[in-house]
Amino acid sequence: MQMMKLTEIKHTENLSVGMKARRALAVCLVVSLLIHLALIVSDMQIEAKKIKVKSKPMSVKFIQKAPRLVKPLELTKRPTIVQRALTRRVAQTRTATPRSMQTAATHGGTVLASLARPGEVIERQLTSFQQVDLGPNIIAGKVESAKEEKIKSLNEDLLSASQLDYGRYSSFAVQNPNDKRDVKGFVHLALIKYKTNFKDFGGEPDWNTSPLVLKNIAEYLEKYTQIKADYRYIFTLDTDDILRRKIPIIYMQGHNSFDYTEQEAENLGRYLRAGGFLLIDDSRFLKGGPFDRAVRSLVKNALGEDAVFEQLPNTHLMYQIFFDFNGPPPGDDVLSTWDRPTGTKTIYEHLDAVFLDGRMVVLLSNKSLNNAWNYDAHWRTANGNNNVRQLQFGANIVIFALLQAGGYTQQVAQYK
Repeated sequence: MQMMKLTEIKHTENLSVGMKARRALAVCLVVSLLIHLALIVSDMQIEAKKIKVKSKPMSVKFIQKAPRLVKPLELTKRPTIVQRALTRRVAQTRTATPRSMQTAATHGGTVLASLARPGEVIERQLTSFQQVDLGPNIIAGKVESAKEEKIKSLNEDLLSASQLDYGRYSSFAVQNPNDKRDVKGFVHLALIKYKTNFKDFGGEPDWNTSPLVLKNIAEYLEKYTQIKADYRYIFTLDTDDILRRKIPIIYMQGHNSFDYTEQEAENLGRYLRAGGFLLIDDSRFLKGGPFDRAVRSLVKNALGEDAVFEQLPNTHLMYQIFFDFNGPPPGDDVLSTWDRPTGTKTIYEHLDAVFLDGRMVVLLSNKSLNNAWNYDAHWRTANGNNNVRQLQFGANIVIFALLQAGGYTQQVAQYK
């Protein structure tokens, strides 16, 4: 009995231990399950927070503001222009007269007075020309000094047209489109000095064989037009003075051949291409003669392949720009018989010209108009003291050079 009781007691104890063990295992399982559930819930809450906390993409909101109202610009108002008269005091100065201009004849008393002494008359005696070499030579040296000779007082520097500063520009000209005789402006004219050992029959160097040409043309312009003209400039081509000063018209004359340098030819080419105008008059009135060959060679070296001399039609605008002509007026080629080769006819009915892009840059006369322009004694004797048509033609040349498009004068007009 006792054994049975002991067995039952042990069996009861074993059951109790087993039950405890199962309970403990169940508790552990429940605790483990709760812990896992807690972790899962916690992760889910963290992820939910992350989703909620996730930042929104950046964006810019454009807000258009209403335009600011301003007062409109009043274009009807015009500034009031007050005209004032300015007085400029200029000290009177005396200037020296160059030797080359002391053979002037009696002057006409215009605004630009003659360089000659009042009442002085210069007579010229005709003599035969020296034999010369017809071919010009290019030399390496420079032209004798006196790069520029200028005789002009400060008072004369105040001449103006349309209230433009006379000293600021070298020329200015305008023409009434409804009246060709209504021309206003001012101009500087210049004589070109070149290297020569020849003298004319009056003792002047050949480059200055007719020293009154520009003076007489300038005075005629002032008398019959509203153009003021200054003629007292003498330049050599071995400097860039004609380029720097933009003299609109330069003049060459002579009987004989002369020498020139490559620098002189280059400067002349630059001057002509920039807007200048070269007037040449052959005092020997002989195409193919010494002076004619020399100047054509100079122009050829200055402009290269562009130096194409063309016969100027007698219907060209230059012949009707102010005074009316049907061609060039007579010169020594028509009215003189001296120094004419035996059996040679030297009456020229046309002039020759060189054009660059339609603009006349060189005008060459073989008519020896310079004696008429200079009003030499032999011209007065042979032609009854009449050189009116020749002076009118000289005025036409100057006016045309001033008004043609592309020249220095019209460049100033377009700038203004």
